[in-house]
Amino acid sequence: MIFARSLLFLSLALAGGVKGSSDFQHFTVIPESLEVREGEDVFLRCVVQNQRGKAQWTKDGFALGFERNVPGYPRYSYAGDPELGEHHLVIKGVTLTEDGEYQCQVGPTITDPPIWTAANVTVLLPPKSVRIVGWNEGSLVQVVAGHSITLECLVADARPPPSAIWYRGPELVDQNLQEDDIEASTLPRRWSLRSQLVVKAEAEDDGREFSCQASHPALRGSREPPYSSIILSVLHPPGNPIITGYEMSETMLEGERRNLTCVVRGGNPTPWVEWYRDGRLLDDRTAPDVPPPADLEGVIFKTYQVTATAEENNAVYMCSVSNDLLSNPLTTNVTLTVHYKPRSVTITGDSVIEEGGLLELNCRTSPSNPPAAITWIMRGKLIASTKRSLEEEEGGGWITSSVLREKVIGVGNATHITVECRASNPAVDTTVKAAKVITITKPLGAPVLDTDFGRDIVAGSRLRIACFTVGGFPPPTLSLYKNNDIIRSKMHYDKNITRVEADITVTPGDNKAEVTCQATNEVTATPLKTSARLSVLFAPWNIEMSIRPVTVEAGERVTVKCESSSSLPPANITWRSGGTPLPGANTRASKGSYGGTYLISELELRTTAGDNGRMIECIADNGIGTQLVSNITLTVLHGPIWIVPPPEKLDVFEHDEVVITAAAKSNPGPLRYI
Repeated sequence: MIFARSLLFLSLALAGGVKGSSDFQHFTVIPESLEVREGEDVFLRCVVQNQRGKAQWTKDGFALGFERNVPGYPRYSYAGDPELGEHHLVIKGVTLTEDGEYQCQVGPTITDPPIWTAANVTVLLPPKSVRIVGWNEGSLVQVVAGHSITLECLVADARPPPSAIWYRGPELVDQNLQEDDIEASTLPRRWSLRSQLVVKAEAEDDGREFSCQASHPALRGSREPPYSSIILSVLHPPGNPIITGYEMSETMLEGERRNLTCVVRGGNPTPWVEWYRDGRLLDDRTAPDVPPPADLEGVIFKTYQVTATAEENNAVYMCSVSNDLLSNPLTTNVTLTVHYKPRSVTITGDSVIEEGGLLELNCRTSPSNPPAAITWIMRGKLIASTKRSLEEEEGGGWITSSVLREKVIGVGNATHITVECRASNPAVDTTVKAAKVITITKPLGAPVLDTDFGRDIVAGSRLRIACFTVGGFPPPTLSLYKNNDIIRSKMHYDKNITRVEADITVTPGDNKAEVTCQATNEVTATPLKTSARLSVLFAPWNIEMSIRPVTVEAGERVTVKCESSSSLPPANITWRSGGTPLPGANTRASKGSYGGTYLISELELRTTAGDNGRMIECIADNGIGTQLVSNITLTVLHGPIWIVPPPEKLDVFEHDEVVITAAAKSNPGPLRYI
């Protein structure tokens, strides 16, 4: 009916029987199609100019009526000022039932044809779920590198049909690589999407998240669109290890510390890393507080701390990496170059040298890298040039040797000089040194006996024997000998003079004894000697007397002998009896002990009876000391001896008898009358 009227009014207008078209009722604002989320409000605008007919809205051809509150549809209403031709449709909290076509219609009048305009309202329903078929959310999906795997994503129950976006980590996957298939949902007026993505696993994908994200108009502006993801576990061998912290062209200084880090990318199952030094497995200690590499994704690292020492020079550190997919470990290595000073220097050679002699020393360093330079300092002065030689150590490094040959002159009173060997490494700011003290020997002066051996010495007296020598180093030792027997002595030094003294008591046996002073020191091969002989005067120390025969008769001769021990000078023997000298002795001399003279003196006497009991004395004296006196008593045999007092003069005749009273003196012999 509306359509027929419209045709009628159109034909009249063409025939000129009606008003101009600008005077007809017409739309100045028409509604626009909308997509709204379920539960949102709808506002469809409609404004009519020159409105004469009635206005209403229809949904999918069903008239909603002319009343502004739309009876039967509590969530529907017409908004705007109808006097101004404003007939806006408002739907509060749309549901899926509001999805459809909406027309704003103005009915005809006698002068105006009917008019209408339409817009679609699409109610958007987001997907109810997103999942990758076959795995739980976040599952770890294992695949061998180089193999393919098909991932299928189901985006379910959306209106209009949803789409899917695949991500490889944070990166979008080219949509041309996915195959999408729309299918009807089990829920009314909804659709689901199946999207398949074929992934060829690469080592770089190990641990990488593959996600499927739902795309749908109802999700526009959503900060977290629904998605599902899995994580690929790509079985693959690790990459070749790389050692950081040291470059082959570098050198380390002794004492320096370095962290050698073995960096391994990839590898599934997780590889294990081991450090070897010169082929020997090291323990698992790692350097403390080692910062990890900046990029940790897919990186395994293990650090070993090395302190540069001489032993580390030319040491080979190898990093070995293994996992279950490798038949043989992957390895890489570095060889350390360490610059280090020699730990020590040793000086060998002369320790004692005679002044003016040629000193020869050798200085040898322990290993050093690079070779050490050697300098000599002697008596505080640098020795200009020496002979140098190098010897390569088997374990690395160089041994430097230097020979010093220098004549030792001009030392004055010095008895020692110090020679220093200094070894320095040009790459290490340290000097190692050793010093050797050289003893300067000086010739000994000839020993001098400081005693007057030209004078005579009396036995029994004390004699001081002294000897000295001038110069000599090391300080000499002086020794005194009497014949071959050492004399206890005291030695002392006074500046450049060495002196020895001893006190002895001279005995007769010391006459002609040789006194020797011997000088020697540590470097004197043959001792220096000087000698003198003692001249000792001594008195006889003994005399002995004998008589032959021991017993005689009166009138017989008796010989008395006196023997004096040796003396120097010779003794004088005298005889006496009762204080009266007895002359006529026969004395003879012979060589005695200790260079003296031995004397025998014999005195012959004719005895009388009166000699019985007579004491004969022998005196020996050489003017030295006390004279020696010895005695012997004569024994003379005879008869009784009558001793009568002198009688008065008697005149008697022959044959007269005289009586004499006498006392007889005892005597072993026969009695006799005197």
